[in-house]
Amino acid sequence: MLVQWELASLAAFVVTLVLVYLARPLAMRIGLVDISKGHKNHEGEVPLIGGIAMFCGFLFAALTLNISLTDFRSFFAAAGLLVVVGVLDDFHELSTRARFIAQIIAALLMAMWGGMVLWDFGDLSFVGIIELGMFAVPITVFCTVGVINALNMSDGLDGLAGGLCSVTLGAMAYLAWQANRLSDLHVLLVLLAAVVGFLVLNVRTPWRKRARVFMGDAGSMFLGFALVWFLIGLSQGEQRAFPPVTALWIFALPLLDTGCIMLRRIRKGQSPFPADREQFHHILQLAGDSVAQSVAFTWGIAGRLAGRGVGG
Repeated sequence: MLVQWELASLAAFVVTLVLVYLARPLAMRIGLVDISKGHKNHEGEVPLIGGIAMFCGFLFAALTLNISLTDFRSFFAAAGLLVVVGVLDDFHELSTRARFIAQIIAALLMAMWGGMVLWDFGDLSFVGIIELGMFAVPITVFCTVGVINALNMSDGLDGLAGGLCSVTLGAMAYLAWQANRLSDLHVLLVLLAAVVGFLVLNVRTPWRKRARVFMGDAGSMFLGFALVWFLIGLSQGEQRAFPPVTALWIFALPLLDTGCIMLRRIRKGQSPFPADREQFHHILQLAGDSVAQSVAFTWGIAGRLAGRGVGG
């Protein structure tokens, strides 16, 4: 029996939370864990099953929605591909090339099968719509890979990437509601509920000093792809829910942070991809903030930027 979005959202939250609890012991036994070393901020071994749990919780709940999911078939296929590749990467770190190939394939599935293409940049320069023409698909692929890796690079502190993703999903849900894009709204709310279910065990609290689970590359690639799907889908076409410039505002902080880091590394003659401690949240810690304070402050800035985008 198909259900309304309220029950579907509750199902996404509960299924994600339950799957995390059930999968943690198995992940520890099979070695699907993140080990504290190098630039990492945690202690001991932490299961990397948050991404799998969110994807499964979201998929289960989305299939119960009282809407047609025909337009989302390519989304589920591409997201499933990224989750599988992400799990493989979490087990045994894949090369940067392998991850990029998977992300490019997912972007092409989205564009060529799903029809989610960045056709224009809107009226960014106040001289009219900037159309992309024959460059639309290549730029779509570039932006997709960029957003996925921006979220991946922000996944450096407990609760940070999940919170940033929640801010963007919440902003898009509000704008979809304003534009009466109800199918997109319901799917966004279900996805947001799955992320919140993960955050229950990922964010630090006064009674829990460290995360019980991480999303892993499976989670960051899945959520990054989901964000770019809706950022493009809701900002294009005659019935767009918001202009493309708004998409930049509601995901501004991860994009700015990642862009600045990569440019700085390139200027130094270094590879722009390896993980380090140069991200904005790491700078906050160097200034003396705790993990919880750094995460809360970063969430707040992301929320203010998203609010600026939503407010037009």
